[in-house]
Amino acid sequence: MRAPGRTLRARIVWTTAIVSAIAMTAMIGTVLLVLSALESNNIDARLHDQIAAISTTLSVGPDGAVRAAETPDDTIDDTTWIYRINGDLVEGPERGERVQSVARQLSDVAKETRIRRGDRVFLARPVVHKGQKIAVVVVTASLDPYEATRTIIIAGLIAVGAAVTAGSAALAAWAVRRTLIPVESMAARAEDWSEHDLDARFDDTGTEDEFAVLGRTLNLLLDRVAGALRNEQQLTSELAHELRTPLTAIRGEAELALMKHPDADSAERFQRVVALSDRMSSTITALLAIARGSAGSTARTTVRALVLAALDDRPPHPSLKVTTDQVTDDEISAPIDLALRALSPLVDNAFQHAHTTVTFAIGVHARRVDITISDDGDGVAIAESETLFTSGHRGVASEGSGLGLALSRRVARSLGGDVDLTSAVAPTSFTLTLPRY
Repeated sequence: MRAPGRTLRARIVWTTAIVSAIAMTAMIGTVLLVLSALESNNIDARLHDQIAAISTTLSVGPDGAVRAAETPDDTIDDTTWIYRINGDLVEGPERGERVQSVARQLSDVAKETRIRRGDRVFLARPVVHKGQKIAVVVVTASLDPYEATRTIIIAGLIAVGAAVTAGSAALAAWAVRRTLIPVESMAARAEDWSEHDLDARFDDTGTEDEFAVLGRTLNLLLDRVAGALRNEQQLTSELAHELRTPLTAIRGEAELALMKHPDADSAERFQRVVALSDRMSSTITALLAIARGSAGSTARTTVRALVLAALDDRPPHPSLKVTTDQVTDDEISAPIDLALRALSPLVDNAFQHAHTTVTFAIGVHARRVDITISDDGDGVAIAESETLFTSGHRGVASEGSGLGLALSRRVARSLGGDVDLTSAVAPTSFTLTLPRY
């Protein structure tokens, strides 16, 4: 059984404690069974010896009366009753009504009988003389001394069991902590290397223990990861170069066309080509920075500047009401060009699907800022909510390439934030999270 979120150390310690507790419980149960058997045998042996001793003192007089001879050790005490075969008491103590009642019930038994009543055990046996039953001897013993002893033993066993369980858990915690220290050290070093030094590797101790094997395996994995990252960076750089060249030419042609003073409609189209070229160039730059691992920087901007920049990139939509009342001047730890690449696809999505209203809401927390963009469109189908951020996925009503939301999330995560769908319908809301520090 595994509890979600519980560490390996905690699982091992709890498992050790549970196993120890089960083992101690089984041991205590076994000891109690043995004690019960020994107690029963001890009482039975004592009662049988007592009846045997009493039986040897009985005799039958000339008149047929049963008599008990006096003995030096006073064998007949306050736990022994002798009855004639007709049920008359020959000799016996006066005890409480309950004890006397049980003794009388046993006065006419035909064979040895053992019964337990409350905290006492009774044993009755017929006495035979010359082949004839002449009397019945009833003896009893109290269980109080045995119960007191058993209580003390149980308390001691429970204390020992608790101590052993706690000691086992503490020993397991110490051993696991000592064992996992190298693993924690390796994890911390690997995390640091992933951010600052992809060429660092674990030292090869030359041994064949588990940690040495783990270190060598991780070194091979790091070699493959570093190789894959270098290949991705090289490919991205080549693609960026190949895309920028024709993109620059397209932008230049559009600017030359604008210099010839075309008509208003053509001029608007050429200006849009220039704007889209600039936007695509910024996207290429962002992707290149992500691939090179240089997306993060010390540059900062504000929420207001970021939102206004995202709105400036949009063509006018007179039919839409854009609400930015909640936009604040809080700072975010991200360069505005990369943060814009994360926010712009969400704004594009809202403008494309909204019927009448697009709203910006800001949530400021200790270490992050949440920018929520909501629209009153038709919403997102439940079936699509899991695949919205998959690269290449397009919604039923989408006219895009299916890259916008995937790129938005990737850029946000490279900056230390994230993008999530926070409301699927009424309104449809996407939230961009960016770090403050």
